[in-house]
Amino acid sequence: MRKYRVILFFALTFLLTNVVMTTGTAHAAVGDRTSPYSAWVKHKFTFQEYDWESPKVIELQLFDLFTGEKANQLVAEENMFNEVPKYDEQWILLGFNLKYVSGPEEPLYASDVIWSGQSFYTTSGQKVNPVETASLSGNLEGYGEYDVELYPGGQSQVWYGILVKKTVGFPLLKIASGVNTTTYETKYKWFSTNPSYKEPVTIVAPSSPKAVSNSYNSAKVSWNAASGVSGYEVYRSTSSNGTYTKAGTTSGTSYIDKSLTTGKTYYYKIRAYKTGTRTNYSSYSSVVNTRPIPSTPSSLKAASASYNSIKTSWNAVSGATGYEVYRASSKTGTYTKVGTTASTSFKNTSLTTNKTYYYKIRAYRTVGSSKVYSKYSTIVSTKPVPSIPGKFTANRASSTSVKLTWNSVSGASGYELYRATSSNGTYSLLKNTPNLNYTNSSLKTGKTYYYKLRSYRKVGETKIYSKWTTVLSAKP
Repeated sequence: MRKYRVILFFALTFLLTNVVMTTGTAHAAVGDRTSPYSAWVKHKFTFQEYDWESPKVIELQLFDLFTGEKANQLVAEENMFNEVPKYDEQWILLGFNLKYVSGPEEPLYASDVIWSGQSFYTTSGQKVNPVETASLSGNLEGYGEYDVELYPGGQSQVWYGILVKKTVGFPLLKIASGVNTTTYETKYKWFSTNPSYKEPVTIVAPSSPKAVSNSYNSAKVSWNAASGVSGYEVYRSTSSNGTYTKAGTTSGTSYIDKSLTTGKTYYYKIRAYKTGTRTNYSSYSSVVNTRPIPSTPSSLKAASASYNSIKTSWNAVSGATGYEVYRASSKTGTYTKVGTTASTSFKNTSLTTNKTYYYKIRAYRTVGSSKVYSKYSTIVSTKPVPSIPGKFTANRASSTSVKLTWNSVSGASGYELYRATSSNGTYSLLKNTPNLNYTNSSLKTGKTYYYKLRSYRKVGETKIYSKWTTVLSAKP
């Protein structure tokens, strides 16, 4: 028995714990006096009261409790010499399942874990000094606190009987759960014996919140998942320290907040919740903010439109009033606005043949007299080159000739016509001409010939070519 060992330490511990109990906060963690664990739920934890003791892992659960006349009757039947309660007193009987899960091969006494003379407190934090205690091991299945000695793996039912003032109500348990290695002070866990008490659920606040524009009138808020929760509530304000109202609830890890004002900054915070007998909430996440702006134009493309022009095109942006097109002569160079359009394409003219140009665009929405811009699109590039000759035709002209025609290409210096004897064969230059037709003669009657054509423009001594036409075939 350890009840009278190291009296000085008990006295010091009593003084320290009474100081600690008067300073509980309104938002204490589960297991503190203001939000204790429920003794009716099985808990597994490390038991240790002094630093020279070896830690022991135990399981503890309250399985039965008697008060009032039933408790008085059981105590009287147990021992006729037990104290009879006065009008303002009552016996409280508590039955626990205690298991010594693991630890050193040395005894664990039930009275080490819970001692009726020292371990019970009122909900306001005052230590309960029983008028008398009762040893119970006869009428109830189990043993009294001084009769249970366990070794690793052992378990037993333990009964406690305390005679207290009726004002005590359902007492709290204070149980040693380790020693602070820096201060050498004992740490404690608190347990409620109230059968109606619902143990608070500790929920971690959502982490890594982010807020980004989702469109010209919506924002997307996202966060990391919190373990074991039922869902999340998203709160919004128009200032960081302003009044937050609930924007929505979701079971996912993101939320799209709609019907917002373009260009206005909104602030968000999130909390998780878990439903059950009652709904428990986490604290709020950190605050993040964003403002709705038009979405970034997607699928930007740039293609040569002629020997001196380039056509850029992109997907439409919801809510956009228009688009601004920017151009540079190098990818990381200085971009200059070359046009504004309400369409989803733009033709940039007066360019230099075969020079590479780089483009990016952004959408905007007019709000009042101001433009609210999207982010810039990805960058694309291309060169202006002569266009592919249009309406390319190949037709029999005679039993030994085929006539080929095509449309004029703006800015072209000439055209090169190629021929092969199979569709995928080797094509050889047949004719270089500034004209828009050519008759290929001296052919074999009934033999199939294959043709393709390209235009070119001379820049200095260099020919700048268009892409090829489709391949055509014909028989003389």
